[in-house]
Amino acid sequence: MPRKLIAIAGAATIALVGTVAAQAMTAVRASTPRQARSFIPRVSFKQLARVNGTTAQGVAFTRTPDGHLHLVYQTFAGKSLNGLATMEISAKGHPGSQVTVLSGWQAGQPGLVRQPNGTLEALFGAISPSNVSSLWGVISSDGGASWSAPTDVKGGGSLESLVYGSDVTAAPSSGNVVVTLPQAGRLIIQRGLGSGSPNYELTNPGDGSTADADVATDASTGEVVTAWNSISGNPTLYVQGASPSIQPLQKVPGQSKNEMELAGRDTGPGVYGAYTPDGQHVLLLRYGGGAVRVGSVAKTKADALGVATGPQGRIWVMWGDDAGGGVNVTRSNKAVTRFEPIQHLNPKSAVLYRISGDGRLGPLDLLVDQIPDTGSLQPPSLYYARVLAELSAHLYVAPIKNKHNQVIAHLLRVTVTDAGDRVPGAVVTARGVHKTTDASGTAEFKWGYRVKGKFTVGITKAGYWRLTKTAGF
Repeated sequence: MPRKLIAIAGAATIALVGTVAAQAMTAVRASTPRQARSFIPRVSFKQLARVNGTTAQGVAFTRTPDGHLHLVYQTFAGKSLNGLATMEISAKGHPGSQVTVLSGWQAGQPGLVRQPNGTLEALFGAISPSNVSSLWGVISSDGGASWSAPTDVKGGGSLESLVYGSDVTAAPSSGNVVVTLPQAGRLIIQRGLGSGSPNYELTNPGDGSTADADVATDASTGEVVTAWNSISGNPTLYVQGASPSIQPLQKVPGQSKNEMELAGRDTGPGVYGAYTPDGQHVLLLRYGGGAVRVGSVAKTKADALGVATGPQGRIWVMWGDDAGGGVNVTRSNKAVTRFEPIQHLNPKSAVLYRISGDGRLGPLDLLVDQIPDTGSLQPPSLYYARVLAELSAHLYVAPIKNKHNQVIAHLLRVTVTDAGDRVPGAVVTARGVHKTTDASGTAEFKWGYRVKGKFTVGITKAGYWRLTKTAGF
């Protein structure tokens, strides 16, 4: 497993938590149905590019204000790494063409950040063609259409002689860029980019880092939180506030064979990571707080887990395996205490490395690093799918009677929710009549007493799959 170098930078769109002390974690029971249906055929996966097949994140990404999701990843010449490339996915979920960032470098897996001035910066560890080993950055000021030559952005301080790891992941943060660097059992934090940027060691011999680390930022405080898998003693997952100051260490309970990805809310405090205590059931941990049960699907093991930022404080959770169990996704409510019905997807994985994504626009832009199960040997590749959120609805049917207890009409009341949150503005269609849910998520219909029989109720809203239910008088 390669060492991972992780960077965080400059805009305030991914939120994560950390100034509170680590507390005992208590699982909160989720009240939504936990069992997914069969594979959902409406979700299709598209192959985007070849990626490096490791448990380290194979692609880094950031979202720009125009809604475009920008990706950066390694490129190959034959079987050898040969540079970096970028690609963007439009706000409507359409992947564009690949753009070369640099070639001729054996660059590690990169990170990508959006600086406060709007520029994109890809960060990567590499040995340059002139044999200089360092942390490097390339900048685009035109939305990823063109990129600058690499610049050495390694910091100074007492730890500047460390050879930086080769793999980078990135997430937005307020203020300076913060880089976390797994280094042969040591996790080094660098604040800022370039000569003179201070750095310090986060770990100690009792919680030393192995390889992969991840990092994200609390949108409300700007605190940077990192997670890593430690090899000190039994393999253990840790989460800790790392910048601007070191906060209490928090151990993730249960089994620890999985790497932990972190994501923050788009508004409000909270740093979250998914984990499994037993390889089957999935929980969502909040750094410095407790955990909420997400769910399980009998046919899917939790071999790879991911999280992603959603709108209005929501968090997406994803997990899957490569034994034909597919990938499951679900999104939380605004308070991150309940979840939508689980969606069961089929990326057709022979080997599943990582699951990640971004859901700030509402739908989840889902990214899967895998070797596809095609019946013939294929290289590890990045696959993409857009997944809409799930609605739920409660139908109340009742007769309307006059003072003589005679049925004079029929009432249908439809209450539309998203993980328990009421959904206004949804269009409900019943017997050819269209109504829009009010601020309480409710729409009402009335028909004469002669109207009888079963009928379909359809519910639609932008960003959600269409929901149908059956009612009758």
